[in-house]
Amino acid sequence: MKGKIARLFEARGIQRVGVCALDALPPLLECRAKSRMPWGAKSVIVCLLPYYPGEFPWRNVARYALCDDYHPAAGALLEQVCSGLRQAFPPYAFVPFVDISPIPEVEAAVLAGLGHKGLHGMIIAPDYGCHVFIGSVVTDLALEPDRPLPGNCGHCGACLRACPTGALTGEGFVRERCRSFLTQKRGELEPWQAEQIRRGKMVWGCDICLDACPHRGTVLSPLPEMRQNPLPHLTRENLTEALAVKAYAYRGEKVLLRNLGLIGQDN
Repeated sequence: MKGKIARLFEARGIQRVGVCALDALPPLLECRAKSRMPWGAKSVIVCLLPYYPGEFPWRNVARYALCDDYHPAAGALLEQVCSGLRQAFPPYAFVPFVDISPIPEVEAAVLAGLGHKGLHGMIIAPDYGCHVFIGSVVTDLALEPDRPLPGNCGHCGACLRACPTGALTGEGFVRERCRSFLTQKRGELEPWQAEQIRRGKMVWGCDICLDACPHRGTVLSPLPEMRQNPLPHLTRENLTEALAVKAYAYRGEKVLLRNLGLIGQDN
């Protein structure tokens, strides 16, 4: 049964797939997508969608957002897989989730044997490192769970030491201090927040903790959908073009223009 499921994912180019029991996860996250959970759900099929598009030495956008918005592409891939699953197992429900999900995705990926959770809070997968999106399919079909990988990420602490704002600590993650969070923050910034964006020189996101990880991974994504149309340097001139296709478009033009002004790259 699991072999047939894996082959349906592989047919769409998705090679890293595992299963965890729904009741082994922490409580579901509160979000609107929670209403889509199938009744009597028992298992979560978890997959990794590598996104590493190669290196761009001069960029002001986080690596995960360089290429076109992964949400529609990943959603389409998983819906295609689910269509095959419904045909293969007609009595059962299969509901896909990407990003906006009630499933604690990193914990699910760890339990499904797809990688370790780094001290920076991200999944670290063999070969692909931190450069993966996580997708999930929730089903009322009872499947044998996979086993977590032995060991841990190594807990070397490189990501904690590299974090420029102290957002990463041994006690956990302080989102409000994270440069990535600050670049996404709407409205007026406090002086120290604006200064952090100036220092980071990023219009969107921050890759410092991921780049510091010795397991970060530099294997190109085998999924062409995850490598489309990279735009490493966002400017006022190409902003309209970017807002049509990039993941950061949801935050709106004002936030991005503010950040461009702060880092001194208005054009």
